[in-house]
Amino acid sequence: MRRVTMRALAAATMLAGAALPVAAAAQAMSPTRYLEAAGAADLYERAASQMVLESTADPRVREFARMMVADHARGSATLRAAAARARVRVPAAALTPLQTEWIAELRAETGLARDSTYVAQQRAAHARTLPLHQAYAAGGGAAALKAAAARIAPVVARHAELLKAM
Repeated sequence: MRRVTMRALAAATMLAGAALPVAAAAQAMSPTRYLEAAGAADLYERAASQMVLESTADPRVREFARMMVADHARGSATLRAAAARARVRVPAAALTPLQTEWIAELRAETGLARDSTYVAQQRAAHARTLPLHQAYAAGGGAAALKAAAARIAPVVARHAELLKAM
């Protein structure tokens, strides 16, 4: 139980430190690459949250996970619509290797250990996703996607704030 949580916390620390390079890279990334990264984030958030919803007894974790499923589904829809306006093909969403590892870690956990791992992973994921959306909103190449990123970033920031209290 402790090992997985500590690994997730180590990843959160590493990803938080990587926020500036992610932000700089997002400003220079293509619309397709932005959609790939955002799609992977949304896919991971929904999958991890669905898994936790099936097992958690903690009402705060349950409420947060429900919000993740709904907000990330809306975020994906917002990006698909913006991509259509920008005439950019939306690539199929696929988890990154790290996200795949996180899902495996969640599957291996149960009860309070799963809840703890989920919260730690969400902190790490949001530390990476927030600068992605913020940077694309500030310097992305497709106007419709920039506007969508600007609408999504405050939602992700709110999630990150809620996670601080968990």
